Amino acid sequence: MAKNTYFRHGTRNEQMLQQSLVDEFIKMFGQDILYIPRKLVRKDTVLNEEIISEFNDSFLTYAYFENFEGFAGNGDILTKFGIRSTDEITLSLSKQIFQDFIAIQMVDVEGIEVGSRPQEGDLIYFTLTNNLFEVKFVEHESPFYQFGTLYTYQLKCELYEYENETAGSDIFATQEDEGFIIKYYYDAGGITGEPTIGEMIIGNSPSAPTAMVNQWNPAKRYIELRSPTGEFSLGEIATGQESGFTINISSFDELDIKDPYAQNSEFESFGDEILDFTETNPFGVIGNRS
Repeated sequence: MAKNTYFRHGTRNEQMLQQSLVDEFIKMFGQDILYIPRKLVRKDTVLNEEIISEFNDSFLTYAYFENFEGFAGNGDILTKFGIRSTDEITLSLSKQIFQDFIAIQMVDVEGIEVGSRPQEGDLIYFTLTNNLFEVKFVEHESPFYQFGTLYTYQLKCELYEYENETAGSDIFATQEDEGFIIKYYYDAGGITGEPTIGEMIIGNSPSAPTAMVNQWNPAKRYIELRSPTGEFSLGEIATGQESGFTINISSFDELDIKDPYAQNSEFESFGDEILDFTETNPFGVIGNRS
């Protein structure tokens, strides 16, 4: 039996009215958020995953939080690595608002693969609790085609875990990186020029290792490099690709990881007492080489 021909469920006017009602509802009952798109700096084309990302832009908008009773997830749990927070949120963004005010500034921007809609891997800054959440999945068909079209993006997010990303100073107060960092020291006069945060440097050895500058302390004469693609050897001269600064590396510490909860040195010292160094290790280098 055919549907009633006197009612047309899906006219343009009906769709526009429904979109306006959805936008008004989110404005009334939603919360302010910062939408922070992810830009890919380096990508593994074999495994199809990001290696280094950066977050330099943010867009103030609003969203409706489906978790009206509190954060979802398993809460704070105790693991063998310490306390881990597993808070999750589900929020709804207006499709029309996103396309008119955010997507228009993201399309065809270098480093952003999908700018026309929210993308998995982007960040949501929840201003009410000062938390960062990572978008894990974007559901674009809920509610399912009311009046023949879609009106919202439903974002399923988890509490963000810091890795090898950088963020502009206009988004976060300081330039902090919780990823893999090695601290390299240099002697007096072993550096010329001034490096910039986030700058790529390259060594002069045959392997030509590269890394990005995370922090530079001229008073204590060290520079922190993150996500190295090789090993900088002692006496090697590394050159910045933007500022042109050079540094002559005199020593380094592989175990000086910037993490207040890390116990790399303690575990390494304990392992040195029980491992047999007369055997060749097929899995890498053993021992603190600092």
